[in-house]
Amino acid sequence: MQPYEVKIEVPHEVLLNLHKSPDEAAEDIKRQAAIRYYKKRSLSLGKAADLAGMSRFEFIDYLRFNDEPVFQYTDEELEEIKRDAAELEKVIR
Repeated sequence: MQPYEVKIEVPHEVLLNLHKSPDEAAEDIKRQAAIRYYKKRSLSLGKAADLAGMSRFEFIDYLRFNDEPVFQYTDEELEEIKRDAAELEKVIR
């Protein structure tokens, strides 16, 4: 897959306040965008990791480091998981 270059302008004062070089700020922005798109379910875990420039395992660690949930379930999905777990419990016994 061919990468595309996306440019944004960041005021010099912002970089000074962040104590980051332009490259460091760009890395942070990409990683925070990856988290946001993952949380909104716009990107899968793997695609968000690609955007962040990380492996899946690195991205999972990055999510945890940023106090973000690794797995996000809707209320309906959680209810389905509970039903499946109850059914599994019956089968195991």
